Amino acid sequence: MTTMPEKSKIQYLDILRTLATIGVIIIHTSSPVLNMAYGHSMSEWWVGNIFDSASRFAVPLFLMLSGATLLGKEYPLAVFFKKRMMRVLVPFLFWMLVYWVYRWLMLQPHQQPQQPDDIIQWAVRLFLDEGISKHFWYIYMIIFIYLFIPFIGKVVRQASEKQLFFALLAWMLLCFTTSSMNLSFYKWTGDYEYKLLGYLQYSGFVVLGYFLNKVEIKFSKRRLVAGVTYVLSVVFCALAAYYMSKSDGRLNLKVYSYFSINTIIQAVAIFVLIKGIVTENNSLSKICSIISDYSYGIYLVHIIIIGALFRNGIYWSFAHPIVSLPLLLLMVLLSSMIVIFFIRRIPGGKYISG
Repeated sequence: MTTMPEKSKIQYLDILRTLATIGVIIIHTSSPVLNMAYGHSMSEWWVGNIFDSASRFAVPLFLMLSGATLLGKEYPLAVFFKKRMMRVLVPFLFWMLVYWVYRWLMLQPHQQPQQPDDIIQWAVRLFLDEGISKHFWYIYMIIFIYLFIPFIGKVVRQASEKQLFFALLAWMLLCFTTSSMNLSFYKWTGDYEYKLLGYLQYSGFVVLGYFLNKVEIKFSKRRLVAGVTYVLSVVFCALAAYYMSKSDGRLNLKVYSYFSINTIIQAVAIFVLIKGIVTENNSLSKICSIISDYSYGIYLVHIIIIGALFRNGIYWSFAHPIVSLPLLLLMVLLSSMIVIFFIRRIPGGKYISG
């Protein structure tokens, strides 16, 4: 097996993390188009559908990057958990408090609890019903998976490539057979056994990332095949969302599921397409490096940025979505980076910014 040059390895991981970050923002800015335009303005709905269908790889890719960077090494347990706590848990605890305050401020004055006991009850209820903010589901899930990363790493490092390949096929079969389950990862009340199953299924993406990072595909046209596969996955997802919705007489986006075979194929295609890429464009390389470094903080703060823009009348409908969605992406991405940049400049800010 050939060894990938270190520069290539670092750059392609930065590029993938940048794409995953951009993909998450696209999902959260385009999803309102799908819900608001369906049945009213189908030309606008199609734009949102295509944008969203093209970004389904985002969350799986974040998990795959965790596998690619963490599973190949053996860490003393104390060192691993301390490092993960400082990198993931400490910023998350800070942003949990920020979002509690933010959600309280967004209530109408007559809805805002004022007494300490009432505030505590409201905060607990918000956590149980929505996990404080719905995008936090990913953080709860990844923290759960991190508890088992050292043990998963030991297993996969001892397995052969053939064994990992068949294990991943079995995982895809499990995803396919459970795709009809309608799980809510947002709330913390009920369906605990199904949520546990979902968390375990998400860990399959971590192993997938390790496998794709380890295996060298020597097929000369692998990037062409990966690129075509990605485009086909977008077309399939967009058409399936349309026809499934038309058949049901209401919006049906089950094909968007991160556990759908199409989404898994899309994530693999993006990984293979970008793996090993080295760009000589220093500006592009620097931009990807910065976004990659800020990616966790961007994920944590971007929902507040989207909400602030929305309350000031800046959301997808200020222009046709083919114009508004790219502009929203740039505004949310740049604003989130600016917020994280300034938090990192205050004393101790680097520990809480993400």
